[in-house]
Amino acid sequence: MREVEIKAWADNPERIKAHFDALCGVPHPVHKLDHYFRRPGERIQAMRIREFDGKVELTAKKTSSGPDGENNEEYEFRALPDQAGAATAFFHALGLEDFFVKKKDGYEWYAGRAHVELLSVNTLGWFLEIEILLPFEAEPEEAERARQEIVLLLSEAGISEDRYESRSYREMILEKEGGV
Repeated sequence: MREVEIKAWADNPERIKAHFDALCGVPHPVHKLDHYFRRPGERIQAMRIREFDGKVELTAKKTSSGPDGENNEEYEFRALPDQAGAATAFFHALGLEDFFVKKKDGYEWYAGRAHVELLSVNTLGWFLEIEILLPFEAEPEEAERARQEIVLLLSEAGISEDRYESRSYREMILEKEGGV
């Protein structure tokens, strides 16, 4: 799938939560623990193991990001809940090394086709992420329509464009931890 996403700082998470509760109904709680792996010497992740809701998901991403948000190609599949350790051993056997850990806690809703998450991330603070998934073969015009739909949802939630964050969580986490 092709992911069109904008992430923004959520300076007032209580107000934003109330907005999306009114718009979308009762949220689903979010608790995600992501373990990232990289090829030795590289500064980007190669693979991710996500543990959430009693599930394990393995993901590889081709990421491109810029001031207008992220545009990612994701390749993922699910493993059995007790296979996170085996997946870690598998990645290590392939020569990948541990990179960093990201923990997200918060809320999620669906606003039409948009997936909305209000999240506390590690010790970075609160963020509002809105994404729309498109097929790989989607035309550029469809990706731009999705981006405009996300911009409108952010605006309606009181988030101005100057609060958009183009850096990845990886960059911010590693910067804070002194790893970049």
